[in-house]
Amino acid sequence: CVCACVCGRDERTTSAFALSFLQGQSVCMCGDGANDCNALKSAHVGVSLSVAEASVAAPFTSRVQNVSCVPRLIKEGRAALVTAFGVFKFILLYSFIEFTSALMLYYYDSNLGDTQFLYCDLPALLACLLMCL
Repeated sequence: CVCACVCGRDERTTSAFALSFLQGQSVCMCGDGANDCNALKSAHVGVSLSVAEASVAAPFTSRVQNVSCVPRLIKEGRAALVTAFGVFKFILLYSFIEFTSALMLYYYDSNLGDTQFLYCDLPALLACLLMCL
C-alpha cells in the first residue's frame, strides 16, 4: 500500500509547513525553485522543474516541465541502491577471502609473491562476482 499526499500551487510558508507535517515519511518536492528553494533542499527528493533558476536549489533538475520524471528518478535511485549493496557485498567477500588465505599462509610461515597473489586473486574475484549476482 502506497500512501501519498499531493499538494499543488503552494506558497512558501505552506510548502514548509507540509514538509514539517510529513516528518518521518519520505517526501518528494517538485517546484520551480523561485519561491520553494528551502522546501526543495529539505525534502528527501527535491526535483527542480526549471533548468534556469533552481539547478542550485534542488538535488535533481528535470528538463521536462511536469512531474513525469519522478517515477524514473525513483527507479534510478533504487537501481543505485541495489548496485551499492552489490559492491559492498563484493568488497566484503573479497576481503574475507584475502584475509583467510593470508591467515592460512602465515600459519604455515609462508607468504606469496606478487604474481602468486595475482593468480590467487583471479579465482577469488570470479567467486565473489558469481556470489554477488
